[in-house]
Amino acid sequence: MLGLQISVTPPHPPPDSSEKAPSTCLEVIVKQRLGPLLVKIICWLGAIAESTAIVAGSVPENDLSRSVLSALVVTGSADQIRITPLFLLGILLTTLGGYIRYRCYQELGRLFTFEMSIREGHELIRTGPYTVVRHPGYSGVICAILGIVLWHASSGSWARTCGALEMTSFRLLALTFLVLVTTIAVGLLRRMPKEDEALKKEFPEEWANWAAKVPHKLLPGVY
Repeated sequence: MLGLQISVTPPHPPPDSSEKAPSTCLEVIVKQRLGPLLVKIICWLGAIAESTAIVAGSVPENDLSRSVLSALVVTGSADQIRITPLFLLGILLTTLGGYIRYRCYQELGRLFTFEMSIREGHELIRTGPYTVVRHPGYSGVICAILGIVLWHASSGSWARTCGALEMTSFRLLALTFLVLVTTIAVGLLRRMPKEDEALKKEFPEEWANWAAKVPHKLLPGVY
């Protein structure tokens, strides 16, 4: 969860209106900070529910535990919650995504904002993760979100073993999460060429040299 927390938490306040680049419809959605906040809240609720079910399941004879289990377990049993290979892959991806995102925050410093902008004194950063792909910050957040999805989709998760999908509240949260992350992902993918265009315009020669050395946007050797 720490990886996701890092990935969707803005490291700096929004830039001044004079520094912001023109926005598209999806860009307006992506840069709204309510979206990342809701993603964090939903993911933390899922993690807390799973952790609570595990603790309650370890002492089922306790009255409080029985009350908790009756609320969190619709079918199956909390005893079935377990670590699986898919869960481990999800945790690995979330941790990796958070680390990549954090390294991007370090490299860009105040230049890293959730809003697309060319700031006063802007520089073209070509160090750290930016030597691997041109948009590693987006690689990191997508990696972290994918990890969370794999965690809850694993056969040993609370969502799968305890019938969480039969709860109306959980279905609504899951649907909201999927809509949010899909919108954010599509928005980021559409934003990348606009960022490249803005940087190319601001730093024509530097950007051309960088793009020649780092041709891929998100995934080394693939895209």
